[in-house]
Amino acid sequence: MTLNISKEEIRYLVKTTLTFMFINYAVNLIGLWIAKMLNEAVYEYPESLLNEFILPILLQSLMFGISFTIAFYFLKKKKLAQYAFAAFQFLIFHIIFLFNLKISHGLHFVSSFSNIGLKYLTYCGQYLTDILYLYFPVNGNFENGVFAPDKIGTFYIHWILLNIIYYAAIGVLAVITTKHFFGSTSQLPKKEIQQ
Repeated sequence: MTLNISKEEIRYLVKTTLTFMFINYAVNLIGLWIAKMLNEAVYEYPESLLNEFILPILLQSLMFGISFTIAFYFLKKKKLAQYAFAAFQFLIFHIIFLFNLKISHGLHFVSSFSNIGLKYLTYCGQYLTDILYLYFPVNGNFENGVFAPDKIGTFYIHWILLNIIYYAAIGVLAVITTKHFFGSTSQLPKKEIQQ
């Protein structure tokens, strides 16, 4: 099977991925700024900009680019490709969530800070959704390397649901912005646009 993708399509995919990265970066900066404005006492400056800001955005952008490209190439309806990253995150987030659920003494989420799944969730978090922590904090047992939030519902909304919604919105916004500013769809073959 040969990879049959045109230069125009490659340019479109690269432009959309870079647009996603820029929008994601800008929205995260806005989230940090709002958190600081709402409550300077609670606001914590990232300990390491590289590990807590730059690397997560680069990782998210790389994963968006890969999932968007694969979906764009394999899906007959190209418009669905903009949701590929959100769908991928939905699947991965829920696998991590379900694997760390414990049923002893009620249903709860328990992990260690060294757990690769929890690290993935942390790297895929957003500063915009973190604003909710100011008003609805996730409390629990976070000592001795244990991560066990008290309220599973609050944890699910903050760490899983809102981030999936965020990625779906940013994916759509990246495609719309790319089409608007770069006019990329006019360069794609007609058969691709109709699909």
